[in-house]
Amino acid sequence: MTAPVVEGSGLSVTYGQRGHVHHAVVDLTVAVHPGEIVGVTGASGCGKSTTLRLLAGLEQPHAGTVRLGGADIWAEGRTPRPPRPGYVMPVFQDPVASLDRRWPIWRSVTEPLTVGRPRMSKQERMAAAREHLARLSLDHLDVRCLPTQLSGGQCQRVAIARALVAGPALVVADEPTASLDVTTAAGVTRVLREAADQGTALVIVSHDQDRLSVLADRILRMNRGRVVAEEVLRPLVHARRGTDE
Repeated sequence: MTAPVVEGSGLSVTYGQRGHVHHAVVDLTVAVHPGEIVGVTGASGCGKSTTLRLLAGLEQPHAGTVRLGGADIWAEGRTPRPPRPGYVMPVFQDPVASLDRRWPIWRSVTEPLTVGRPRMSKQERMAAAREHLARLSLDHLDVRCLPTQLSGGQCQRVAIARALVAGPALVVADEPTASLDVTTAAGVTRVLREAADQGTALVIVSHDQDRLSVLADRILRMNRGRVVAEEVLRPLVHARRGTDE
């Protein structure tokens, strides 16, 4: 079995306001391996999105450790240290806000390709954007258009293309199919599964139980900041995927 792409151990986050203490995440431990898709579900306010931010290194836990590629990303203080640029890519719940409204979508989609890689020309980046948008049934879009010219569902698929374009080790996605119709959501599910089959680990938050059952290898159910149940849908799937296939 391959080593985990991300591993959270004993993670806890507590918020306090006006004498009220809210335990957003309580003593959470989870590991996700290459090629594995882990779904996280539960009622609103149960800690799903906080869990996602912790595993992505977007929020520092008040207790516990987060390891990406085996390294404690918070070991050196308040600035996370991922193994490499682009190791983890997020897909946020608000796709419109996650895209720079001043940038044409080709620039947003291909921005991860500009970090720590050989320089690409504008034409090369536009071609790469078209290729990855086509996988998400957006080949009809002009890659020079702005996010404000797109629907919310189109922006969501642009954000997913951006997350996958550079082959990250880990993708964390908050409700990635929530703004999509059934047919489009099925297409996105296929693309996410293809990414996992190529070795990317995914952690996906969703209220859509049916969609998670189709997509995920494991589902974690949360309540009041804790994982209260774990459902294994495809046992040992990560042992068949990833770098050691």
